[in-house]
Amino acid sequence: MFGRAEINEVFTPRNSEVNKTMYIEREALEKELFRSIKGSMHSFLFGESGNGKSWLYKKVFSDKKIEYVVANCARASMKKSIVDEIYSVCVQNGTSQKVSYSETKKAGVKALATAELSHQGNYELKQEDRLIESFIALNENSNSKPVVIVFDNVETIFKNNELMSELSDIIILLDDSRYSQYNVKFLIVGVPNQVLEYFSSAKNPSSVGNRIQEISRVAGLVPGQVVTFCENGFQHHLKVNIGETQLKRLARHVYDITLGVPQRIHEYCEGLSYILEDNKWTYQPTLLDLADHDWLRKGLRENYSVIEAYLNSDETANGRRNQVIYALGKIAHHQVNTETIGKQIAIEFPNNCPRSKSGIGQVLSNLAKGDKPVLKKIAHSSSYSLTDPRYLMCIRIMLHKDETSENVRKKLFKLS
Repeated sequence: MFGRAEINEVFTPRNSEVNKTMYIEREALEKELFRSIKGSMHSFLFGESGNGKSWLYKKVFSDKKIEYVVANCARASMKKSIVDEIYSVCVQNGTSQKVSYSETKKAGVKALATAELSHQGNYELKQEDRLIESFIALNENSNSKPVVIVFDNVETIFKNNELMSELSDIIILLDDSRYSQYNVKFLIVGVPNQVLEYFSSAKNPSSVGNRIQEISRVAGLVPGQVVTFCENGFQHHLKVNIGETQLKRLARHVYDITLGVPQRIHEYCEGLSYILEDNKWTYQPTLLDLADHDWLRKGLRENYSVIEAYLNSDETANGRRNQVIYALGKIAHHQVNTETIGKQIAIEFPNNCPRSKSGIGQVLSNLAKGDKPVLKKIAHSSSYSLTDPRYLMCIRIMLHKDETSENVRKKLFKLS
């Protein structure tokens, strides 16, 4: 009962099922989702990849005993039909469906005087609407209780006008009594945070928007939640002896380089756990360098190479590009511009701060160019955002500043 748990039972970055022993409660989001599902509209759950959208809805549905099935939009893209994907998850696999029949008719009485003749005709059965058939199957399986169809990975069909149009039609059917009588609701799960972005290229965008309630964004964990996560995982389940101060420093390090993204936290802590196992379950702060290296090698190799290529070859304090990239790693904002980076550089490099911000703007512009840009320009503004949050994670691991010289230095990692 008091033994050490298995590492792969504690830290589970790729599990599709909710890890209830390590799940961090998000009371406000959970309450909002439940109330939306119980309401009269369909629901939209959004957030960046890895932030726990799937675990969130699965946890709520499990706790509240809500029946649901998951229609994967990536599979719908392969099938070129959302209705076909819905049908495949609602109607039990292997269920046979009669599509035609044959009928043999004997000839009339006069023909029988000479010989018995017969004639066979083939007839097709009229097929019902597959969406209604899916709803009927769900209704029967749930004993007429409300059921949710989860549309997961909607971003995979975002640029497919035909599938977006089909999804719009399905959503609009919420008001059609032929469909609404079966108590089926939709939960749309994806990455973009404006629901109408999905349907702006499809027909009737306003009609779709009027039928969907947008849930608050599913963001990463905050520092206090990461402390709770690390305490639960390392101290309670893996029985690692870490003092309170060391635990908070560990949790802060994990938060800083994973940005609080739950999937990344699980990945990093899983790697650190195996390092702790090799060290006979004795924690030392120096093990974090090994964990950084391990995580970088396994998940950030490509990002490391891209950032490395952008860095100046020298490490002098006058390396403005290095200063800009280092400052990027210190800013927690989703958007940056010349002004915000300039202020951060002034804080980090007080003795070598550029007199003009024009050089900073040029560096930001260059980081948004090439085959693998680190930044992307935000339309109709002077601001930029990261093309991938993993670049920020990588910058925080690989760069450090010499406090005496203010030089930006790169930690050397062997990635092979």
